[in-house]
Amino acid sequence: MPPKAKNLQSDLTLRFKYHKTTILLLCQQSQSFTSIKQDLLDSIRATGITEINGTPLPSSAEDVILGVPLDKNDIDKGWVNLEIPEFDESEVKGKGVKKGSVLNQSPLGAGLKDGALLAFKFQNGERDELELNDDWDVVMPSFEDETSTDQQK
Repeated sequence: MPPKAKNLQSDLTLRFKYHKTTILLLCQQSQSFTSIKQDLLDSIRATGITEINGTPLPSSAEDVILGVPLDKNDIDKGWVNLEIPEFDESEVKGKGVKKGSVLNQSPLGAGLKDGALLAFKFQNGERDELELNDDWDVVMPSFEDETSTDQQK
C-alpha cells in the first residue's frame, strides 16, 4: 500500500491579538509577512477602529510588529518578536539568521500552523534593537474574568 499523502493545505487561519482585541485572518502559507501585516491593518480599519487601547493605528504596515508566544502552552510566559535579527556573512557571528532567510518571510518559513496565535503591536518612531521579551499588550480571557462579571450583575 502506498504511503498516505500529506494534506498540504495552503490556507491558514492565524489569530492576531492586541490587548483584548482578537482578529482572525485567513492567509496563504507562502504569503509574505509584509502582505499579512497590510491585510491585518486593512481588516482593522474596515471595522471602523482607529485605535486599540489608546494606541492609534499606524499609517503603514511597516509599523506593525508581530510576536509569538515564548511557550504556546503557557501564554503568560510572554512573547518574543517574530522577526529574527538578520546579519550579513561578513558581520560578526551572533544570534540571528542570514539576510534573506525564509524564517522572516512567510508563515511556512516561520513554522506557523493553522490556528497559530500571534501578538501584534505598533511601533512609534524609530525601531529600537529587538529585545527578547519586550512589552506586549495582550490580555487573555480567563474563567475568573467571566465569573466576576456574572457576580456583578
